[in-house]
Amino acid sequence: MGLESESKNKKQKIAVFANGWSVEYLSMIIEGLRKEALKDCADIFVYTTFVLPVESEVTRENQLKIYDIPDINNFDGAIILANTFTTQTELDKVCKLVKDFKIPTVTSEVKIPGLPMVGSDNYNGIYELTNHLIEKHGVKKIVYVRGVDGNVECAERKRALEDALEEHGLDLVDTIRGDFGFYVASQVVDEWIKSGKPIPDAFVCANDLMALGVISRLQSYGKRVPEDVLVTGFDHVHESQTSYPLVATVSRQWEHMGEYLYAELKNQMECRDENIVKVYPSKFIPSESCGCKPDEEAYNVRLERVRNIYRNSTETDMIDFFFQRIHIEMAGVESKADFNEQAKWQWGNEEFFGRDYCIMIEPTFFDTEDEEYLEKVKDFSEKQDIIYERKAGKSCPLSELYIKDIYPGYTEEMDKSNVFVFSALANLEHLIGLVAVKNSPEILYTLQFKRWLSNLDTLLLNIRNNIFIKRINEQLRQIYMTDFLTDMYNRTGCDNVLYSFIEEERKAGRRSILLFYDINCMKLINDKYGHLNGDLAIKATANAIRNSLPKEYLCGRYGGDEFIAVGHLDDEAELFKYREAFGTALKNIMDGLKVTFKLSASVGFCIIDPSDEGPINDFIRKADESMYEEKQRAHREMGVI
Repeated sequence: MGLESESKNKKQKIAVFANGWSVEYLSMIIEGLRKEALKDCADIFVYTTFVLPVESEVTRENQLKIYDIPDINNFDGAIILANTFTTQTELDKVCKLVKDFKIPTVTSEVKIPGLPMVGSDNYNGIYELTNHLIEKHGVKKIVYVRGVDGNVECAERKRALEDALEEHGLDLVDTIRGDFGFYVASQVVDEWIKSGKPIPDAFVCANDLMALGVISRLQSYGKRVPEDVLVTGFDHVHESQTSYPLVATVSRQWEHMGEYLYAELKNQMECRDENIVKVYPSKFIPSESCGCKPDEEAYNVRLERVRNIYRNSTETDMIDFFFQRIHIEMAGVESKADFNEQAKWQWGNEEFFGRDYCIMIEPTFFDTEDEEYLEKVKDFSEKQDIIYERKAGKSCPLSELYIKDIYPGYTEEMDKSNVFVFSALANLEHLIGLVAVKNSPEILYTLQFKRWLSNLDTLLLNIRNNIFIKRINEQLRQIYMTDFLTDMYNRTGCDNVLYSFIEEERKAGRRSILLFYDINCMKLINDKYGHLNGDLAIKATANAIRNSLPKEYLCGRYGGDEFIAVGHLDDEAELFKYREAFGTALKNIMDGLKVTFKLSASVGFCIIDPSDEGPINDFIRKADESMYEEKQRAHREMGVI
């Protein structure tokens, strides 16, 4: 029987919320959900973060914004993988989301008030494990390596450990902190050894990853496991069953948990009961790290992992090498469109996330400077820019997506079951965008996905920084080449821009013109009317030059009261129109200023044909000589000569 709803023809959609660090748990849960959803042609939407307790508050907040993406009203049910969350903030945010909208919801492993739970037993497996250590291996002194502070599963495991010890007349030696991760567990054991405390008979760890960290650190000090000290874990994860020694652990039947969660969600859709708690038994599995011989299947699993070591390490290296290369090759990207074209070429044939996925960024990410961006972009915008999309294995053009539309081209395919994965792109305080993947949930089954995301958000942030550095450099270049009084090119700008234009026109076989302007009697204006009026005369002349020439002409202040302009010239008759227009423009400007002195300027020119040879200074000299003749006439008319 399929999922029930108000309309049997309605496509069923299920939201799943998880922290992506629990890769093996996710792999088993999602595959179980996928198997059951296929029967009902339901769609699954997985929203995942990679939040860690050690990260800054702003980093956590930006990652958690992925949980703001889904419109919960559009979903028929939700599954919260509560035991994957590493912070209470993460769990609280998701729980509030589903409770506010009152959709049928099931949590995994952790009982949350007001929500039904499906989980595995945390007590019996550890109880069996502890009895085994004491009765078969003679263990008396045990140190417990706990997970994150306040974790209810961790507390239950400790209770089972203490109960078994008490029944044998023993006490727990100590509890040392951990975070469910390899490295912190390794560090706390290092601290234990350096403090001079005696090594216990056994370290009982709250999960397998910490057990691996403990074993690694003990071995670095020459302590043999299990000969010198026993170490056990919990969860029966793949890594602990492909190591040496194989870790004695507790299985939680995770391979079936996705099916259990899906079945209970269907029950909740038919008949809501928030008090439901279904717990499936856990089982202790002895192995090498407690001094026991594992079964043949365990040996085969490890052997298969050894066979694939090179392949797995190569895949990791290839991601690193890929991003090392494109960090350099994409350094010149200057826009979203440019990124899209580069991405098509750089990874158009790479299926990092599968055949269907898209990379989205905030619309202003490449355009708005940090201060404004960080102030305004605190949540995902309703519309995201898709800077790269891969559809059916082919790259797509630049496009946009309204978040309410879920995924590019999403439609409710009544005869199919699809799985979508969403994760935020965030780098420290920058909320960048998100990645959405269709029908490749296996990306979550290793930490390669996290590696890819980290490289991608760093790449995007570096590209953004490069864009703004280029803009700043261009602004500095313009300042360096611009005359502050007239806002025209200065002498340096003339050398770099105006002269280059003439050379390019000559090489292209086009005729150009160089105009040379000089204010008449500038010294007299400065001496009689002062330098403020002299500056006014220079600015008025510059404005008259700009107003009298085509917009594409390049103008510069050559020095003092001298100006030059260059441009394309088709007809010599245009030259005389420009000179006449200049005189008119200058008169109109001065009449508007209502100053007490008259202002005029002499204009010389040099027409440059493609066949003309010689350095640029020859053309300037000819234009200057032409201007000088004009100035002589003007001075005679003014009575200066």
